This record gives sequence, structure tokens and C-alpha cells, in this order.
Amino acid sequence: MPDGPDQRGGFSGCKVPTLSYDYIQHVDRWSNELRLQSKEGGPFHWLVGTYWEKTRDIYSDYFHMPGLQTAGQQWQAYASYYGQTGLPPQPDDWYSYQARTDYLQTTEFANLGYDITPRLHVEAGTVHFHSSFNTSQYGGFWFSPEYVTEAPGSSHKWNSKAVVSYKVLDGLLVYANAAQGFRDGGVNGGLPTPCTKNGAPAQFTPDTLTNYEIGWKSTMLDKRLIVDGALYYMPWKNLQSLIFDPAICASGSFNANIGDARVYGMETDVKYQATQALSMEFSGSYNDSRVSTDHYYNANFQVAPGERLPYVPYFSWAANARYEAPIKDALHGYVQYDISHKGDMWNTLQADGSNGLPHVLQPGYSIMNLRFGFSQVDSHWMTELYITNLANKNAVIYTNEGNFDLRQTVSEPRVFGARLSYRFGGKGE
Repeated sequence: MPDGPDQRGGFSGCKVPTLSYDYIQHVDRWSNELRLQSKEGGPFHWLVGTYWEKTRDIYSDYFHMPGLQTAGQQWQAYASYYGQTGLPPQPDDWYSYQARTDYLQTTEFANLGYDITPRLHVEAGTVHFHSSFNTSQYGGFWFSPEYVTEAPGSSHKWNSKAVVSYKVLDGLLVYANAAQGFRDGGVNGGLPTPCTKNGAPAQFTPDTLTNYEIGWKSTMLDKRLIVDGALYYMPWKNLQSLIFDPAICASGSFNANIGDARVYGMETDVKYQATQALSMEFSGSYNDSRVSTDHYYNANFQVAPGERLPYVPYFSWAANARYEAPIKDALHGYVQYDISHKGDMWNTLQADGSNGLPHVLQPGYSIMNLRFGFSQVDSHWMTELYITNLANKNAVIYTNEGNFDLRQTVSEPRVFGARLSYRFGGKGE
């Protein structure tokens, strides 16, 4: 427990702490879309439309503890600490709640494109988004007074884009664009009063990411070589982040707009058909993603401008090579090698918090796989032998500190396997 009386005291008469739970969820969703667009052909292209969606989510959770003894010393200690004078609603009620979320979104959009010349194209579009939402929750722990929360809210956003592309040569197209995207705001439903008093917001607002990009798409060597690439800059306004700090909210995590961020990056994708049998691919990216300003002023949680964003490595890349050729008559065989790499990345924002857990820099890792296969041309079967995680890397792919402890998820170990498949139906079905 994050707080309350010392559980290490010599309480006696306790039964085996058996615990089970029932989770029930019922979701209804309604949606409609109207879309009108121009016919194909001609230099002018347009698209207009609207979208409407309503979601109702009713859910409840009930944690059963059959061994709960309301007359025991442990229960009496917590009841006294939290000022609880009554009994749980049910004899085995350890923790239970009922909740409902209603969400309505509407969108109007338009997109216009014009071919100024056969090689020069311009395009512009805009989207208006509006949402309204409400979350209500009733329930809590047996040792704490139950509460009812209502968290209504709404948000709206305009997003736009502009694109210019020019076909320099038959095998080379260059482009520049500016486009916006966003995540909707929401509510932190079910937050106890102490959390909001300590600075946990009842609502969080939309955040907006704008992408300024220049790039190219090219084909060479009689279309056997494809090379695409881009450079981009992305300012990120009102960045939403999940915050876990018991000094602010001992009941768990909450969302907040912590400030602004920015991303500088580049990416490339290369595909090469070296021969009829041998093909190779490579894709890679570099991203420098950092917090630029801190807007979430809280005595317990501060983010330093210049800090790297979590789970964003500097370098990521992947490559593969495949050789496939006939062996005898209609029997084909292939071998494929692929590798993917993730650079080092932080697990969370390093704030001056009090959760007592480390700021973890997850080390970079590379995962390799190898496959051998056989198939019959115009047949229905295929067999394959494979080795995943060829080097048996013990890579940390996710670090979670949201449960008052440190949990790390690692990659699957090296696996040797065989696969035999058969496709039913005619060719191409």
C-alpha cells in the first residue's frame, strides 16, 4: 500500500489472502460518414466530407477477497486510519467500482489538389475536429470512503496541410509539405481529492504536432533500385504525458500537458533488386527529440528543457536480404536474413519527483532472424525453418514504473522452429 498504517505490524488472525476479480465492459459505438469527391481525370481534384462518432463505454470491476475479516485487527487499523465506520458493501469486497464514459466527436474536412503542369502538383487541406466527453465513477477500496466523480470536458482543433511536389525527372520526384496532427484531450476520471489538490489536473487538453518536411522519391537502374528519403522538423505543442509520482497522486498515474517539445530528424528507405533471385532492403531514421519548454508547474514534478523524450532512440534501422530461386522443376527455395536495431532510449521523463525509482537508459539492441523455406510453384503448400533472435539477445524493450516498482519487459529468447502451411481454395484465393 502506498500509505496507511504500517502493514508490518503483528496483526494476527488473518486468512490466506486469496484474491480474484470480475471485470465487465460493455461498449456501444455509432458512426456515420459523408464523403464527396471529384471524378478521376483533369487537373483539379477535390474531396469534402464530415464524420460523426459516438461511443458509450460502461464498465465495472470487483475484486473479491473471500478471506476478508472486518472484525480483525488489520481491518480495524485501516478503518480507523481512514475514518471508515461502516462495512464493505459485500463481505468479500476488497475494491470495486462502476464507471461510464461517453465520448462524441465530429469532424468536417476538405482537400483540394491542382496539377499546375504535368510535373508540378500543389495540394491543400483542412480538418475541423470537435469532441465532448464525460466520465463518471463510483467506488474505491473498502478501507477508504467511497466517492463519486464527474469529469466532463470538450475540445476542438483545426488542422491543415499544404504540399508541393515536382517531378524533376521521370525517376525523381521532390516534395515539400507542412502538415498538422493532434491527440484529443480528455479527463483523469476517478482521481481522489488529494490528487487534484496536489496538482493532478482533472482534464488535459489536445496536443498538436506540426511536421515540416522536404523529401524525394527516386527510381534508378531500370527501376531495380528505389531510394526515398526525407528531412523533417516537428514542433510539438502542449505535449501530453503520463505522470507517475506518489507525492502528487498515491492512487496511480494521470495525464497532464507538461509543455512543448521539438523533433529534428531524417529517414531513408532503399530497395534493391540486385538480380532476379536476390533482393535487399534497408530503412533507417535519426531523431533528436527533446522537451523545449516546461508548462506544468508543480512543486513535485518539473521537466528540464533540453531533456530527451522517452522511448525515442537517436538511431533506428532495419535491413534484410532474400535469395529465392528454383531448385528443381517447379520447386523453389529461399533463404532470408533480417536485422532490426533500436538505439538507447530513456524510459520516462526525468522529473524532480519522489517516486524513488530510477531514470533508466535502456541500452540499444539488435535482433536478427534467419529463415529457410521451400514452396511448389502454383501449389498450395509451403514449408519453412526459422531461427528468431539469432544472437539470443536479452534486450530490454519496455520499462514500466507505474506500479510502485520497476518492471522490465525483455525480448523473446532465441527460438528454433518449423512451419508448414497449406492454402485452401484456388490460386489467388
